Amino acid sequence: MSTSSQIHWGQCDKCGEHYGVDLNAESEWCKPCQANYLKEYFANWTSGNENIDGLIQEMRSKIDGPSDIVFEWIPYNQFDNIREDVKGNSSKVYSAIWKDGPLSYSYFKRKLTRVSGKKVALKCVFNLQYNIDEFLNEVKTYSVDCSNNILKIYGISQNPVTEEYIMVLHNEYFKKYCKICCSTRIEHKWCNSCHINLIRKNFINGNSGNKEVDDYIQEMQLSISNPCTIVFEWIPYDRFDNINTIGEDNTCVVNSAIWKDGPLHYEYTTGWSREPNKKVALKYSQNATNEFFLNEVKTYSINYYDDNIIYGISQNPRTKVYFMVIQDKYHEKCVKCEQTYIDMRYEWYNPCYHMQYERYSPYHHFENEKLNDLIQEMRASNVNFGWIPYDQFNDIMEIGKGCFATTYSAIWKDRPLYYLYDKKEWIRKSNKKFALKCLRNSQNSIGEFLNKVKAYLEINTVNTSSVINIYGISQNPNTKEYIMVLDYAEGGNFYNYLNKNWENFDWFNGLKILTNIIDGLDKIHQKQMIHRDFHTGNILLSTDNVHDFNVYISDMGLCKKIDDINETNIYGVMPYVAPEVLRGNPYTQAADIYGFGMIMYVIATGRQPF
Repeated sequence: MSTSSQIHWGQCDKCGEHYGVDLNAESEWCKPCQANYLKEYFANWTSGNENIDGLIQEMRSKIDGPSDIVFEWIPYNQFDNIREDVKGNSSKVYSAIWKDGPLSYSYFKRKLTRVSGKKVALKCVFNLQYNIDEFLNEVKTYSVDCSNNILKIYGISQNPVTEEYIMVLHNEYFKKYCKICCSTRIEHKWCNSCHINLIRKNFINGNSGNKEVDDYIQEMQLSISNPCTIVFEWIPYDRFDNINTIGEDNTCVVNSAIWKDGPLHYEYTTGWSREPNKKVALKYSQNATNEFFLNEVKTYSINYYDDNIIYGISQNPRTKVYFMVIQDKYHEKCVKCEQTYIDMRYEWYNPCYHMQYERYSPYHHFENEKLNDLIQEMRASNVNFGWIPYDQFNDIMEIGKGCFATTYSAIWKDRPLYYLYDKKEWIRKSNKKFALKCLRNSQNSIGEFLNKVKAYLEINTVNTSSVINIYGISQNPNTKEYIMVLDYAEGGNFYNYLNKNWENFDWFNGLKILTNIIDGLDKIHQKQMIHRDFHTGNILLSTDNVHDFNVYISDMGLCKKIDDINETNIYGVMPYVAPEVLRGNPYTQAADIYGFGMIMYVIATGRQPF
């Protein structure tokens, strides 16, 4: 036994190597010595299959402490009292006594010894002797590390009569497996594998007639991994009775209904069961695209204990409108207007929204009809966007100047309205800095100015934080030029940010920036739009802090729809312009990606391209 000083220094008496950790030192367990011992101990063994021999060596290489299991090839004649415990569709499990037992490190003897007469589970998967790769993949789902909660495995064997390969598992398997399918993913008598098989057999179908909807239903059904969930379904419209409209505004309609069959969920005592004649709410959005509809569906939950449960999707066969079948919580009334809530999660009713918005942000009428129409359209769509009087801004300072516009920083005294979902009220946070982008001669080209505004608004309707936000429009009373009111990015553009912070800039920061840019550009392209001016000067950062910042794509002024680009003019910073555009071809989304590639080059090298 080592002295206390030897343990303190943590060196092996045999090889002189450091033990590495205190536990190994206290146990006098040396990883290099054990590796050499096992190499000699198993010098003459073989399973007869190179792939299995390779996996056994791989599993042994994972041993990192005295409590880890020594994975081995175990001859079948080592097992006594073999009894079939359960037979599933694809496998069967036996209980057995391993005569010699597994190798285990003895803390008293300071060496590996065998624990004889060990009860184990022998799991045999049918016909996998002909598919070694699939068998070995299942072996890898078990563990030799005794410090984690994954089921433990001792090794592999083979029945000499059937030639079937066998996994030799810890006897804790018998407490954790399903007696129907032999799976170990089981909780409260609920087996994940059996559940998935039930879903595949009885529920997965294409009854909606829409591939996107069918794919999402299947994705939801196969994602269930615990018993506290509801089976998300396609529900035929004729399964509803007593359909009545209980709430409506210009964005959505909510109906109450009785679902005759009711939702399917798991009961610990009885298993799968339905709750017939369930009162539900049928909610659909006015004039929504399939993408918008499915994005809203994803905001709900199939967890039985959440307060925003969704049961599935249905469709009115006459109107062809898809709607969500959700938890009935729409009987409560708005305390301000006595109307039924349209979104109970946030106590939201659209007419009240407009009343409150008008109270805090009264409508301003303009002589220009296009400007009037845009602001009215945004308000009707619940977009927090409006006219902002120029006298609302203080401390106006020029921060940037380009060929077409000048950008200023300014303090917005009142700041835009925000709806606090937890307090169910509108608030303002005063004296926050914003960016004012003033387009030259915009008073004489209002159509072009509004197209640039619409490009921002189009992207802001997508759930992304990687594109700069627009809050409204203003006008300089002296020059009469129109102004876009945008988020202010204190860190400036990425080109200047990188020059200031290059010494402290690392790959983690670079990857964070690239990931944010990818998210924003992806959202732009999902809207079938092209940025057309993608370079480091149009990537903004929220702060100068090299470790704590947000990234925004800006300058959406040249952004257009794919089918609206018929010009061959060249815009942007030359090194970031795609070669095909320089040859006179129109801009495409691929040209944006080329610009992104050049930004990657800047991050990798710290230099501007070319």
